[in-house]
Amino acid sequence: MTIEAALALLAMTVVLAAVVWALGLLAAQLAVGDAARAAARVAARSDPVAMVEAEVRRLVPEAAVSLRSEGEHLVIEVRRVVRAPGLLARFGEVELVATATAAAEPA
Repeated sequence: MTIEAALALLAMTVVLAAVVWALGLLAAQLAVGDAARAAARVAARSDPVAMVEAEVRRLVPEAAVSLRSEGEHLVIEVRRVVRAPGLLARFGEVELVATATAAAEPA
């Protein structure tokens, strides 16, 4: 094997690792969005904040959740920090954020 082929193989491996990590980020972002929507449904039923947080943690255990009220609407924000593995760690962390809004149901 020539040095050019070895370098090309190394470069392709790094690119493949970056693509796989990006696909993992996409899946994680979808999970964060699902958690925000599910938590908004729970919050809209006037369930306690602990139940809202439990719903988020059920779907995304590493996530942080915040709940705020804006008039008649409840806003749920879910955040998760993802660190790149191995050599990709040089790119730093990525913060995934999703927000969901729901109208509070009458009691």
